[in-house]
Amino acid sequence: MRWNELGQLLGTAALGVALAACGGHDHNDASANSDTTSTTTTATATVGPIAQLEKSGALPKLDRSASLAGPDADGNGVRDDIDAYINGKFSDLKQRKAVLQDARAMQKAVLVDATNKEATKAVSLEIFASVNCMFSAFPDGEGQVSPIAIGGKIEAITANTKTRLKAYLAYNKSRDGTASTMPQGDTCE
Repeated sequence: MRWNELGQLLGTAALGVALAACGGHDHNDASANSDTTSTTTTATATVGPIAQLEKSGALPKLDRSASLAGPDADGNGVRDDIDAYINGKFSDLKQRKAVLQDARAMQKAVLVDATNKEATKAVSLEIFASVNCMFSAFPDGEGQVSPIAIGGKIEAITANTKTRLKAYLAYNKSRDGTASTMPQGDTCE
């Protein structure tokens, strides 16, 4: 792993933690106390910073329901909002499948029973397989998108609420002190 990729991963993870800590709620305390006869309002006064970033396209519009799993209408193991983000962002079929595989593995990390060591190990192996697949789908080279950055983004948007972040941190804590080997060969689903 190159140092700049590690830096991107940590930066993306920090963004995810910050977004999760915000909770994604649109607080409008100032407008609740303002004169209701005012006819001029700005976008800043009516929507929060997360909603503004989603509206601008800088952030994907994410499910922030109380549900740990979130909606998955097609049952493919990826939340619908993340599915939509991936399908809109990656036009190359091989790359899209690799990112979906990564998102599915990340979703499992959020949903796994963190007290079940065998289950968390199995999820860990799926994550390593998805990372290996992403490296084959996104070849390293000038101007190419880094699979580490993509994985970091998927991690951040998967753990986008306090509940999901806590579950993901519990999974990571359960894997603390364990070792795994990166799989070899074709691990793409």
